[in-house]
Amino acid sequence: MKLATIVPCDAIIDNLKAADKESVLVEMAEALAATGRIPKGSVRQIVKALMSREELGSTGIGRGVAVPHAKHESVTGLVAAFGRSKKGIEFAALDGQPVHLVFLLLSSKDSSGQHLEALARIARLVRDERFCRFLREAKDAKELADLVQEADAQLDAASA
Repeated sequence: MKLATIVPCDAIIDNLKAADKESVLVEMAEALAATGRIPKGSVRQIVKALMSREELGSTGIGRGVAVPHAKHESVTGLVAAFGRSKKGIEFAALDGQPVHLVFLLLSSKDSSGQHLEALARIARLVRDERFCRFLREAKDAKELADLVQEADAQLDAASA
């Protein structure tokens, strides 16, 4: 599985406008709805599912990264969005630091294996401090998309 295949280019947000966790989730879910990857009428329910997951424990994993994720019946398959906040977002991250990089992952209720595989892939990518630095420094959404594709290729080459 490649992140580039589940993150549509139009769901890569160069500079998130939202300043708090719930608003970020809304902004990113709306971006996915605009691409047609999730139903527009489901955005509110999907955000509710994401916020319920956040109540179990923050998906702000530290070092400026958050990976909010949820399963929802209106989602078919697996889809993700990526957003970057230049100013930082209070996300109740494990290290108490603001979040600058957000990978939002959504899947159907019956895709547990794919959901976990995607989470593991994202986790491997964001452990690379160089990759995260490049994402923070990218000049625009196209460069962000290119970096995700390049990281996919490097991850595949390393595991081959």
